[in-house]
Amino acid sequence: MRKFQLEHYENQLNHQVIHMDQAVCYCPEFRATKMMHDYPSRRLQLARAVYKGEIELSDYIGEINFSSILSRQGERWQNFRECAEDCTDVTILCREMLLKKGYQSPEVKEFQKALEAKEGRLYEKTSWELPMDEKSDKAILLDEETAQNAKAGEGPLREYLNRKGISFVNRADAEFVGFEYFAYGLVEEGIEHLKQLVEKYAKMKVRQVWVLSAQTAYVLTKLADKAEITVPFEVIYLPEWLEPMDVKEKTYVYAGSFNLRYLLNAELLGRLIPSESEIQEVNSEEFIPILKGDKRVNALTVWQKPVGAEYKLFCGKKDMLQAIEQDAYEDIERAKAGTIVVFEPTALPKLKEKFRDKRVLHYLELL
Repeated sequence: MRKFQLEHYENQLNHQVIHMDQAVCYCPEFRATKMMHDYPSRRLQLARAVYKGEIELSDYIGEINFSSILSRQGERWQNFRECAEDCTDVTILCREMLLKKGYQSPEVKEFQKALEAKEGRLYEKTSWELPMDEKSDKAILLDEETAQNAKAGEGPLREYLNRKGISFVNRADAEFVGFEYFAYGLVEEGIEHLKQLVEKYAKMKVRQVWVLSAQTAYVLTKLADKAEITVPFEVIYLPEWLEPMDVKEKTYVYAGSFNLRYLLNAELLGRLIPSESEIQEVNSEEFIPILKGDKRVNALTVWQKPVGAEYKLFCGKKDMLQAIEQDAYEDIERAKAGTIVVFEPTALPKLKEKFRDKRVLHYLELL
């Protein structure tokens, strides 16, 4: 019996349903709808009551519990230094519980339909041309989101790898990493998919597997550990190896939820694109400050607002999602930066569309 299931997370669930007003102003869903049922503790109170048999499952309860974007924003840990993983974990496990109790989730149905249409992936097959060497002790795992949305980074990455003498034993064929399985409560299917993915790279007998997105790094490390999957290779998230980048103008860094809240990479990315000054602009928000200077102009904190979910969304509340996006855009506009550097591939096309008057780049384009 696997350990990553709700009956082993009852203490975490009990703790999460304790309401906390302090974080409500940072919860993107609540900020968008102003409805308390979109706040994490209230949403999980309903799921817990169904789990305990205190109330009957309804479509209303199911819809509420599948509507959050799993950004880890506005949760208890941000104020009380609790485990940053608990709320996300119990949300995933509660979604699984609701499905098993009979909730017919439109999100899950559309996700499964999309997988079936593309034979186990969410985007069209694609590959990047990166240096190869059959004697290399490294492999590359190119996630679908980066391959799809950050194509302009392929050339700079290839040139960077050639300069550093780095090559991979495999072709850079885009992979479906599978976080969506977990996000939609299909935990058993997610564990099986992750096992197969790890086994595929383990068979290459490499020492390291390099990844380009924070989501992939999280899935192969922390999520694999929860699923009790042994990963017999070192996972290298490329930004961990990069030297500081010299930006030429005022730059806003959009790091994304997997970097800032799942992996707590604020310090890493802050060193990678240094700020010129730590002095805050007077009109800055308390925990999301804009900095004075002509280089990076935003402080990277766990409170940076998400543009949206960092996985492929199906269905969802359009009004809520649009409000979440606009909330994040207003912070970026306030920074008055000419360049936006993006570390989250799912946010890249949105930011390019919104800020056509600015230079919007994926971090690979700066290599």
